[in-house]
Amino acid sequence: LRNVSQIGFQSYADTSRWKDIQFILQACPNVINLTISPLYLVLSEFIDNQFLISIFQQIKMLKSIPGNRYVPLNFVSKLVQRFPSLTHIELQVFSFDDCVSTIDILLSHLKNLSYLKIYYSQVSLLDHSFSRNYIIDKRREAFGFNIIDEHK
Repeated sequence: LRNVSQIGFQSYADTSRWKDIQFILQACPNVINLTISPLYLVLSEFIDNQFLISIFQQIKMLKSIPGNRYVPLNFVSKLVQRFPSLTHIELQVFSFDDCVSTIDILLSHLKNLSYLKIYYSQVSLLDHSFSRNYIIDKRREAFGFNIIDEHK
């Protein structure tokens, strides 16, 4: 299964199948595109598994299946540690507040990131607006150069 570069796992109500996912990923060592439920993604037995860390490090595209499960804000730092090569990420967080913090973490730590899609279900409790200038400043901070024409 060395030719497999893309793999996806359905979402299940429990985490009892994490070991199956481990064995499949180990059998497909060249996977660079992974679709998986956040239920498995945040499971410590899975994400901290020594047999999978080298596979996680080569993943370029990660899609966390949207639904009833969210990627918790306190997990995002571990996510960037385990998946440092990400260029494309899709995930769901609980609220817009979490979305803002998640964007900050992802843009600060994933230097090759070129595509980011975040779903959220709760409206913001922020006292300040999330302005266009804020996004541009964060983008410049992360990438160090002007990649968009903000003067239009």
